[in-house]
Amino acid sequence: MSNNKERWVIKAGSSLVTGEQEGINELFIKNLVSQVHELIKNNIEVIIVSSGAIAKGMFELDLKERPATLNMLQATAAVGQVGLINNYERRFSKLNLKTAQVLVSHDDIANRERYLNSRRSLQALLVLGVIPIVNENDSVATEEITFGDNDMLAGALAGLVSADKLIILTDQKGICESDPKVDKLAKLIPSIDFDSKKIDLKKLMEGSSGVLGRGGIKTKIRACKLAVDSGAEAFVVDGREKDTLNDVFKGKNAGTSLISKKRKLASRKLWIASQGSPSGRIVLDEGAINAISLKGSSLLPVGIKEVQGEIKRGSLIICLDSKGSEVARGLSNFSSEELIKIKGKRSEEVLEELGYPSEEEVVHRDNLILS
Repeated sequence: MSNNKERWVIKAGSSLVTGEQEGINELFIKNLVSQVHELIKNNIEVIIVSSGAIAKGMFELDLKERPATLNMLQATAAVGQVGLINNYERRFSKLNLKTAQVLVSHDDIANRERYLNSRRSLQALLVLGVIPIVNENDSVATEEITFGDNDMLAGALAGLVSADKLIILTDQKGICESDPKVDKLAKLIPSIDFDSKKIDLKKLMEGSSGVLGRGGIKTKIRACKLAVDSGAEAFVVDGREKDTLNDVFKGKNAGTSLISKKRKLASRKLWIASQGSPSGRIVLDEGAINAISLKGSSLLPVGIKEVQGEIKRGSLIICLDSKGSEVARGLSNFSSEELIKIKGKRSEEVLEELGYPSEEEVVHRDNLILS
């Protein structure tokens, strides 16, 4: 990390960035820029992941509802991205700070070479004192190949640039025991330890997303887990408060902090974890789950009970237990057609079933991460 500076990834969601004034909440942007300016004066490098391009595009195109078709979403994002980045650039330039627009697609993360190139590019901008304003490249993204939400993109970036902190700004006080949009008495959870069983994360992750955004509590927790696995501290805080980032900087209680004492993921496994939407799912039997969870084994065909979705060789897949809970994810050595043929088969039966030589493992342990 350059000059021993701290590095923060700050994510601002659609519910905060968007507003009635030309599709952008000018007050929020002004306050965010001011807080980031203070962080920079305190020797902190900042990357902003900003939603809002589609909402801005909706205003520019006079659309009352979020487009339902992919091509209209792409067009709306392309129109809105211009106005969104110009707003940030104008406000930061008044403080003599330079910004750069960075659009990231799933392919930039899924391809190992492009992943490392993206890392070098972002680090170069930070060394130059530039503030990258990052968004998913919605104008070319497809539903099949996408992060699906800027929360996950922010979590991936935290690992990509070896950030010290991931701060997710939201329109709530943090992560609550119940959905505050439904339960007005919902209690804030000050801290979540991913290693502890005291909090039912599965229940927490049932929250819904807003009208303009795609993410809810589920993606925020997953994004924070990804950042924490990379060695960062993670926070979900109230972006409506004027001094939220300053409170985090000073170590004051702010929103929800998410922690883990486990050893952080190695570089390659962090890259695998950072990839976006999986292409398919496989259901495992108890023997396979025990083998990968307790023995650190690779995943073999014999332990697969069911194959779901269109899977290509090398694509990201999710491993589920019989109840549908995620137990692991990794890179598949087989396509879905091949997996259907070899599921439940012993290693010596795979060659006979396929009719050609193949890898022994469905997912090698080096390409497998536990959830």
